[in-house]
Amino acid sequence: MKQVFVSKTGGAYRGLFLVVLLLLPIAGAGQAIRGGAGFFYGGIGIWPGAATAIQQLSKLAESPGNDQYRMLGAEIYGRRNRWLFGAGASAFINKRVQDAPTQTVIESSASNAHIWIGWIAWHTKRTKLYPIVGPGINSFNVNSTLPGGVPTTYVLDGLATDIGLTIDWLVLKTGSDPNLYAGPMLSIRAGYRLSTASNEWHGDRNGATIVSPVRYSPQGFFLTLGIGGGGFRHP
Repeated sequence: MKQVFVSKTGGAYRGLFLVVLLLLPIAGAGQAIRGGAGFFYGGIGIWPGAATAIQQLSKLAESPGNDQYRMLGAEIYGRRNRWLFGAGASAFINKRVQDAPTQTVIESSASNAHIWIGWIAWHTKRTKLYPIVGPGINSFNVNSTLPGGVPTTYVLDGLATDIGLTIDWLVLKTGSDPNLYAGPMLSIRAGYRLSTASNEWHGDRNGATIVSPVRYSPQGFFLTLGIGGGGFRHP
């Protein structure tokens, strides 16, 4: 009878090799860069055609001003290696102007909420540059008030998407852990907000729905500066 001998050493090596293969995904997960950050930010947004749309909508004799708004917002995000996942909310601060010929007071503002995903194109342990894309919802509001009258409210809402390029950096590393980079952070973002085009302005006055044929899509460029903090653990 022919005997087959199996090397115990060879079997041990094969077993060790299998264990290494099984542990590789776990080791990779343990070596991931991970963490998160949050910011409050302010800046400017320019929505081309906003003043013209408001003038047509409210039947004003004069244009209510320019298309520039001040912008405020807040956001948070988490990081996993080069991927970022975030959520935020922002507002175009109320603009108030008065149309002298008609004595009409006009107020306009906007609000937005979205989630976003980003991918880090370049980074160090304290700095990173990344594009983002963020779908969400947007609402543009206009209030028109005659002297002593009740405001007429017009609302234009729909889906919106932010496309931007962001750079943020850790201003000061705190703590003694050499692998944890945490502390106050700054962020700059330049982007463009796209929204669905619509003429379905709506509002409510004495129980009646207001629909206007004025067509406008509130979209344009924005630039923000964020102040916040976060922490990221590097392998």
